[in-house]
Amino acid sequence: MAYLVAFTGARSGGLYKVLATNDEIFEAQDLTNKVKYSPATNLDDDEWFCIDDFLNKNYTNDFVNKESPLNTTTLNQLPVDKYGKVKYLCCEVGTTKLFQKFLPSQLISKKWFSVSDAPVLENNKKIISFSNIPDAVYDSAENTLYFKDIAKAKAIFKGIEELYREATEEEVTEFLNQDFIELTNGYNINNVKVPNRKRIASAMDRLADYSAAERGEIFNYIHEYCPAVNFENGQFSISSEDDLKYVLFGLDERYYTTKLSNEKRLANSVISM
Repeated sequence: MAYLVAFTGARSGGLYKVLATNDEIFEAQDLTNKVKYSPATNLDDDEWFCIDDFLNKNYTNDFVNKESPLNTTTLNQLPVDKYGKVKYLCCEVGTTKLFQKFLPSQLISKKWFSVSDAPVLENNKKIISFSNIPDAVYDSAENTLYFKDIAKAKAIFKGIEELYREATEEEVTEFLNQDFIELTNGYNINNVKVPNRKRIASAMDRLADYSAAERGEIFNYIHEYCPAVNFENGQFSISSEDDLKYVLFGLDERYYTTKLSNEKRLANSVISM
């Protein structure tokens, strides 16, 4: 017997049981192809990000904290008036706990009828629509979390957003005020969009570890691969989001030259070896 459980938020009662079924709730996943999470990595279709030693990362989740196997007698039935407050759906299969982020748009209220030999028009009954593919899987035997999309995972596991956070206003201002940056053509902090804010958060950590000599080396490296971004007197002239992106890619050492064809390239996805 499998049990579907819903989390409505700590202030709305936490975990509730939804239903019990002999059918499969979420489709079993092949987690063989795993990659340690990095915001610089793009997954292939059959790959999963993973976080090892998960319980020691302090990314809290009420369902993970429940002992296995789940004792559903400790949970109340989800009241009808709380369906709109559901944050995620989850269930337990063996040593794994499977999760799916829940959106209010999945609570559907419209006229509908089932596809059958004798369809019946339903008018006032609300239904829940959800995918059979989980957004995250926690394996208690390995103490490992698997997920595809950090944006969905952070809605389920509190604190995990620190892995791919946006730079704060103060951090963006500090970065743009660095002595190797010169803002031109009216470009300013208000022009910095979310993708570059995320790159800045990572770049600030890298810059803190560079010596003066290493900073000079990385700046020359960026200039070599990005001559379109003006570099004079030790300063990059930043006049657009693209200029900033190219400099941030350089700070992340995304540029390289192939050994045989001697072709300059940009690594769109990076996996540390």
